[in-house]
Amino acid sequence: MSEVSTANPRFDLSGFAVAPELASDAHAKISALQDVVGQMVREAKVLGRTVPLGGGYADEVGRFMAQYGIGAEGSAVEALTAFGKELEALKTRIAKALAKYTHQDEEAAAGVDCVGG
Repeated sequence: MSEVSTANPRFDLSGFAVAPELASDAHAKISALQDVVGQMVREAKVLGRTVPLGGGYADEVGRFMAQYGIGAEGSAVEALTAFGKELEALKTRIAKALAKYTHQDEEAAAGVDCVGG
């Protein structure tokens, strides 16, 4: 297994390892999850469209939906976009770990001399 390090201090993944035979499967599943997150971002952006629901309470609900969808700090789009970036970073770390493992495996194989049969 090859270790994956992270530059993000919020998560201590120094002990995180990827089994080479599972890395491509993990990469594909993370990609599928990214597709779902992308769809959720598109749906949240729809919430950001101001919908005239009337006055009073309905107006408050419409404004809340717009703020929640694409508003500033804490909006659904902001949170989902950040999550998508974390998923991409994880895929990158998995790819680097797999490349390191493959390189080390190739070096080890090159250093083995089989003589005599």
